[in-house]
Amino acid sequence: MADHELDALENRLDIIENKVFGSSEKDAFYPKCIEKLANIQEKISTATKNKKRISEIYRKSKEVQKYLDPAYTDEMTMSDEAKEEVIIAEEEFLRGQAKHLEMMEELKSTLDSEHLKSTPKFTEKFEALSHIQIKQQDQTSELTEEARKLLATYNNIITLVSRQFVQWDEILTNIEAKKTKTKD
Repeated sequence: MADHELDALENRLDIIENKVFGSSEKDAFYPKCIEKLANIQEKISTATKNKKRISEIYRKSKEVQKYLDPAYTDEMTMSDEAKEEVIIAEEEFLRGQAKHLEMMEELKSTLDSEHLKSTPKFTEKFEALSHIQIKQQDQTSELTEEARKLLATYNNIITLVSRQFVQWDEILTNIEAKKTKTKD
């Protein structure tokens, strides 16, 4: 491995350690990972040292992984012409995906804005607001249901009163009709 690759890996490891351990002293409280991994590797090697079947299984498992890889089966089953046809058939889809990627690249500055970076500070407030909103939605549902019931009751009462007025009108009309007949 080249020195710059090793430096890059070490930098990545430092970043990960800082994210995991934070500002605490990682060496004082946590076991050294590399030593533990080396110890485990040594135990595995000791356990499988004179076991030919296990080493054969390790060797064959790598082959099986290679055969299970979808790219390998495509490589084995598809000719170059067939691959070209697949790419040509998917040309419109690939162009669409390229446009989407370009759009994402253009919008990346929006995602990296200070406004979005500061949202974790407001997470608790947003969560409290969402709980309040859910509670208000439940109350609104209850009030809507109650108003619907009241309107149904009001409509029933109005219908009954209207029927009663119609009956009274018929009775009055009959009485008036009888009176006019008797006067004649």
